[in-house]
Amino acid sequence: MTTVIVPMFGFLNNRFKALQNISKVARLRRLSLSNSDEVGENFIALDVVKRKLLFAKKTSPISSCLIIDVNHLKACTIQKEYRSINAGELKTKKLYHFLKNIFLHLVFKNGSRSLSLPLFDVDERQQVNIEILEAKASKWENLLSSMLIAPAVERA
Repeated sequence: MTTVIVPMFGFLNNRFKALQNISKVARLRRLSLSNSDEVGENFIALDVVKRKLLFAKKTSPISSCLIIDVNHLKACTIQKEYRSINAGELKTKKLYHFLKNIFLHLVFKNGSRSLSLPLFDVDERQQVNIEILEAKASKWENLLSSMLIAPAVERA
């Protein structure tokens, strides 16, 4: 399994600087990011040709960036955690009011490890539209799942 963690000091000063740092990491690793998105408090991007997934958290004091080789992935799913729901609460509130976390769960081919990338955490007091966030999470699940079905193109 090839996973690279790149420290990114000074990452969270502002959104523009964070995007610059993501671009800098991509250039240093010779990645061409064809798909990128801001999902909650995170950045996620993909180099389709080199089959690398880039994931960075914006809010951590010592931020880092994960680079994951998609060739080593077996499956990709969305996992959601909900807080407890008392009897009758669903009559007055929607299910997303009980949402605690959303993760992009990656399972590696070797079977020994899996990785959950946090896309939403209610404890971080994120001001996001949950429905839009769930749509973005679903987009990334579909994108990665379709890459897992398609074989890697051999490069000379």
